[in-house]
Amino acid sequence: MHAARAAAPALPASRRRELAELRIIAQGLVDHGDGATPFATPAEVAAHLGCAQGQHLGGVRSALALRLHPDAAAGDGDGDARSRAVAAAFADGSLVRGYPMRGTLFATAADDLEWMTALTRERQLAGAAKRRAEHGLDDALLERIAEASRAALEAGGGALGRDALIAALAERGIVLEGGQRYHALYTLIVQGVLAYGQVSGGEALVVDAARHLPPGGSLESRFGGDEDAAIAAWLRRYLVGHGPATLRDFHWWTKLPLGRVRRVEPVATRGLEHYGEDALGEALQGPPGLRERRDLLDGGAGVGRLLPPFDEVVLGYPDRDLIVAAEHRTRIVPGGNGVFPPTAHRRGTVVGLWRTAGTGARRRLELEGFDALPAVAVREFERAFADYPHPV
Repeated sequence: MHAARAAAPALPASRRRELAELRIIAQGLVDHGDGATPFATPAEVAAHLGCAQGQHLGGVRSALALRLHPDAAAGDGDGDARSRAVAAAFADGSLVRGYPMRGTLFATAADDLEWMTALTRERQLAGAAKRRAEHGLDDALLERIAEASRAALEAGGGALGRDALIAALAERGIVLEGGQRYHALYTLIVQGVLAYGQVSGGEALVVDAARHLPPGGSLESRFGGDEDAAIAAWLRRYLVGHGPATLRDFHWWTKLPLGRVRRVEPVATRGLEHYGEDALGEALQGPPGLRERRDLLDGGAGVGRLLPPFDEVVLGYPDRDLIVAAEHRTRIVPGGNGVFPPTAHRRGTVVGLWRTAGTGARRRLELEGFDALPAVAVREFERAFADYPHPV
């Protein structure tokens, strides 16, 4: 699949820019004409995207805050206020992190995690069976870990850091070493026993899913147990929140079977707009009116913007060649190690990397362009940095 996706640059440059900017609009990174994005709460942002890459805790908090309406934040709605609103959403339980699709953490609205994970649970657990066996994690031990974790969390006030939970398990006679720790927690989160909830001291705390997640979020409660209806709802969210995108993109993103995805297309895509085809000839679909909004913005969709590490603009699609020149591709995944740095975007293209230097009032932007950046671009990035929601 990845080799085929290398054909994406065959699209004309103007077409690549158009698609990239339409996606930026669909993802909620551009205002709706009144200087604000449409989402009133962080949970609404997460629900709009379906899921947001969450393995980098600071990155996902900034990613959600970037898409949040300024009025949703206490204070003047500046970047840090929006970041505090996201932290508060994790604290009040409306946002959580888990493994809804694969062995990568994603942030979701709390009432979505359970049913989404239910759609992928069997595949995920089967795929990790060999690793569990290698680490001696049989069903009996996992059940003991689950029971002990619930007891430890109840005794610990409902939430514990990962290391604190591991220590509490050891006190209860269950000593987990090395990779056992990750695989045990991953398995229990996929099984719906645990989740990652509020953040304390920069660390996401482990919570009891049954106590922390809101009622009514199961596959049975939301969709009457109808998996096709749930897949259709998820597909629609992806196309609305990431579009223009293809069914194959969604299949790649969720790892749900492509045949099942195609089966629910008529229901999922009703009322959506077609935006031509991608480089592989797959139909691109998304929310209606993206082109009109782009025209009304008169270049505003292409203004310089700073995105956090692991943002959905970069990781939400298999066709990253759409947004980065081939000669710079390895710059956004240095060493091919799966660590995606913060990126600077302009006119639909990743034009460089960036980082924050200093702290507090001395915070400043350090920008590394792939090529020389014009002065107007640097000014745009400086403005973006001034409003950037640094994680708090």
